[in-house]
Amino acid sequence: MRVVAVRTTAALTVIMMLCVAVLQANAAREIEWKHLLPSLPPLKDPLENLTQDQRFDVETIDWARNLKDSDRHLVENQQGINDAQVYERQFAKAGINVDQLIVKYKSWLKAVEKRQKRVNSKLNGKSIRMAGYLLPLEFSEKGVNDFLLVPYVGACIHVPPPPPNQIVFVRLTKKFKITDLFTAVWINGTLKTRASSKRLTLVDGSADIAIGYHIDNGTAEIYRE
Repeated sequence: MRVVAVRTTAALTVIMMLCVAVLQANAAREIEWKHLLPSLPPLKDPLENLTQDQRFDVETIDWARNLKDSDRHLVENQQGINDAQVYERQFAKAGINVDQLIVKYKSWLKAVEKRQKRVNSKLNGKSIRMAGYLLPLEFSEKGVNDFLLVPYVGACIHVPPPPPNQIVFVRLTKKFKITDLFTAVWINGTLKTRASSKRLTLVDGSADIAIGYHIDNGTAEIYRE
């Protein structure tokens, strides 16, 4: 009888351990916005040794060089064109090759933009919990199901939106009522790495927003620490 009892106890222990493992595997992991970024080696900024003013000067020179002929005669562009010419002489006097800087800077910007579309594939299919601000794709006093989850207040409104890997499209299981834009919430659900574009419609117009993550059948609750 003792042998049977020991075997039964051991079996129950194994079952309990398996149940705990399953629960832990299914438990929602609390993540932050930084976790949505893929782990990549840093990019070297070609302008890192310049002052903030000099960075602006390089951008002004590049802007002036790329103006269309029809725009060069516009009054509102004359000051910028004159400034660019002054900046070019200053760089030449300082022994700085602004042509090379602009080529490297443009290449760096393209690399940065490409990285902003990269997602953390390790989070795909994971049950997560994260805080952010809900921005409805369309507003309704009765509540809506579809939102953008963004990392800060004001995102996508009158300013460039965050990069795709810092925007989550959320479809809730039931309508969620909000009285203001950018309601702070906790979101629970299964995170999917899926590139898409959603139309954001506001009173002053609409825009297509590039998205890197999705949560379908998610739940929301008002943010509390």
